[in-house]
Parts: sequence; C-alpha cells; structure tokens
Amino acid sequence: MELRRLRYFLSVAEHLNFGRAAAALHTAQPALSQQIRKLEHELGAPLFERTKRYVALTPLGQELFVEAQAIVEAADRLTVRMRDTSGNPRGRLRVGSIVPATVGVLPRILPSYRERFPLVEVALGTVGLDEQVQALVERRIDIGILRGPVTDDRIHTEPTGTEFFCLSLPEDHELARQDKVMVRDLAKTTLIMLQADRGGSFNTDQLALLRRHRTRPKSMLEASDVAANFALIASGIGVTISSTVFCRLSFAGVVYRPLLPRTEIGSMMLACRRDRRSVPIVRSFLEHVAGLNLFFAPPGE
Repeated sequence: MELRRLRYFLSVAEHLNFGRAAAALHTAQPALSQQIRKLEHELGAPLFERTKRYVALTPLGQELFVEAQAIVEAADRLTVRMRDTSGNPRGRLRVGSIVPATVGVLPRILPSYRERFPLVEVALGTVGLDEQVQALVERRIDIGILRGPVTDDRIHTEPTGTEFFCLSLPEDHELARQDKVMVRDLAKTTLIMLQADRGGSFNTDQLALLRRHRTRPKSMLEASDVAANFALIASGIGVTISSTVFCRLSFAGVVYRPLLPRTEIGSMMLACRRDRRSVPIVRSFLEHVAGLNLFFAPPGE
C-alpha cells in the first residue's frame, strides 16, 4: 500500500469531491481517480459510493479513513524528525578527552557548540590516549580529543587548532623575571615531564625540541599526571614545557612565559571512527571545531 495513494484517498474523503481533491493535490482528476481505483483493487472492495450527484465513503472507506490519517500523520512526523536530525542534530554526544584538552581546549569549544546545537547533550569524560582509541573502536565514545599519532586505520583524525610550546614556571623563579625564555635557558633548570605512559607524543616533542637546540636541563623529574605536575611547579621544584592551551588557566603560584624560538605543536587532534564521520551528531562537532580556527597564542600575545 503506497503512502501516496493514502494521501490521495484522504483528500477525496475530506472533500467528497474528486475535482476539488485533485485541485488540492495539484494533480489531474483522471490521475487521482486512477490511483483510487488501484487502491480499491488492492483492498478488494470500493472505498467510495459514487453517483453524478455525490461521493460518499463506504463502511470500508470510513474504517480506512481513521487508519490512513494515523499512518500519514506518523509518516509526516518521522519526516520532520529526520530533517531536524540532519540539520539540527539531537541526542547524546559522548566525548573522551585528555586532560590538557579538557581544561584548555573544550572551554573554547563547548559554549558556542551548545549554543549552536541546543538539542545535543554533551557527555564528557577524561580518558587517556590508548583508552580513547579503544573506546572509539568499541563505540563507547563518539569523539576523542587526544595527541597523536593514531595508527589504527579505523580512526579518522583532524587537528584541533594551532598551539605552541610555552614555559610553565614558579612565579618566583629567576626565569619568571624575563618576558621571554629561550630554550637554551632550560639548561639551568629542573625540568618536570609527565610519565611516559601519560606524556606520550608530547614528551617526544619536548625531547626533540631540546635536542634540536642542544640543551640538557640540569635535572629532570617525572609527574604522575597534570595536577601533580602543576603542584610541583607551584612548589618551586621545577619548570615544565607546556602547550599554550594552558596559558589562560590560572594555577596558584604558576606563571607562563613564551618559549623561543617559537615552535608550533601539531599533535593534538579530534578523533572519531572513520565509518561514523557522516553521522549528523559527530559531523556537527567536527565541522564546528574546524570552523572555529582555534589559535592558542603564546602568553603576552
């Protein structure tokens, strides 16, 4: 039973006149009559009593009128909902994020995203790199924000924005008296880094930076996580090469300085399953972030 024929039937039933029904449907009366005959043939009985003077519903027609109204209204509601979903996605978007992104990147994204897509509920959790990739593969999260590289072919990645290295240091540190700090100045310091299983590619990028500038810190310490790292800085124990995503965050006893030569970092990215990029709620987040052109400037800029 075609939905179009039900619409034609309802129009005739409402107007009880084939001519007026055809006009309301913007179709020719012979074509309308043909579709009604096909519907009657499909059901095996007439739906209308027709004379030259009037058109009336048969008992079967009266029964079909009630059912057809419900079917057509349900189809119309579904059409509207699907159109809303494609243009204005709704539902729960599950985001997994590494700590730097949680505290430094998402506050730049979520307010405008929620304003633009008010029907989307964002569920956020802080998740490590390896856990994020596994959670994406298993469809436990929809979006990951992490540092690369990601080697799983099932995962699609896109950059989150432009960020640079900067220096996080105690407010009373001798280097804090400088407006800018050179990488070679780190030879005088105790450098704090995250443990290898937490720092990942960011640790690799830091070490590569030091090697390029032939700089070896006086000593090096490891912190178990970002909170511990900043606690050690605030305690005056050492300094940290950070991303500029942190530079607008306030930690008691910690200040930030540009680190020269200015060096861009390109390892933080959005991730999703490759086969879910076209899902409206996922696509909305990817496209929104790409449109923001995020730029995490060094302190003082």
